[in-house]
Amino acid sequence: IGTSGVFLSYESDSNQNFGGKVHLFNHGQKDAYYTMGVTLAAGYSLSWFKDTFAKGEDFATLLEEAAHSSIGANGLLFTPFIAGERTPYADAKIRGTFTGIDSSHTRRDFTRAVVEGIVFSINESVEIFRNYGKNIDTVISIGGGAKSDLWLQIQADIFQAKVIKLQNEQGPGMGAAMIAASGLGWFSSLKDCAAAFIRTGRTFEPIPKNVKRYRDFYQVYKDVYPHTVAINHQLFDLRRVNESRFGGKTDEI
Repeated sequence: IGTSGVFLSYESDSNQNFGGKVHLFNHGQKDAYYTMGVTLAAGYSLSWFKDTFAKGEDFATLLEEAAHSSIGANGLLFTPFIAGERTPYADAKIRGTFTGIDSSHTRRDFTRAVVEGIVFSINESVEIFRNYGKNIDTVISIGGGAKSDLWLQIQADIFQAKVIKLQNEQGPGMGAAMIAASGLGWFSSLKDCAAAFIRTGRTFEPIPKNVKRYRDFYQVYKDVYPHTVAINHQLFDLRRVNESRFGGKTDEI
């Protein structure tokens, strides 16, 4: 979980079939591949929320507050479609929502809803993999989403899998360095290089009672897109019409 959210799986068979619902690419290792589903605005959703509604706060403070909200954020759901979405919808016009707002909700509920919504979105990719027969019992979590123990536990509970935090949460940059080191012959293989580079840290196990509660909220989360897609497309188109007519300027009253 960085700016985007990526759920990626190593594959040794290019014929692995996921119905075209996730991406399939060549791996840096010869005769190997990887598949992935992508949430466009993962960490970006939390950054947007902080910059818009809590500009003077740091991420640690917001996540400490979120820990005092409840599972399901006191009945508040967030869909992180603030830049459109890729997996599983491939929809450039869909936009994010807060669903279920009432006067009891505070900032901590909104923050937790954002964090949970990001993981719910990534879980739609997890679900695709599982629906096509892949066993997912362990997830290695990297990026900004791996810096918070709360967020890591939420991942374990929603993914229904053991989540491993590395001692260094860096991902793509370290991967590029590993491919370069292997390519230069400093290691005999990427596997040997990985053994030298990667060190595991804490492990987060799914908590059964949390898993059940999140499963219920996730089912509701999945209903938000089909019930809002038409409205969001209309708003998207109206915004573009207004921008073309008025150059994006707000009329003075």
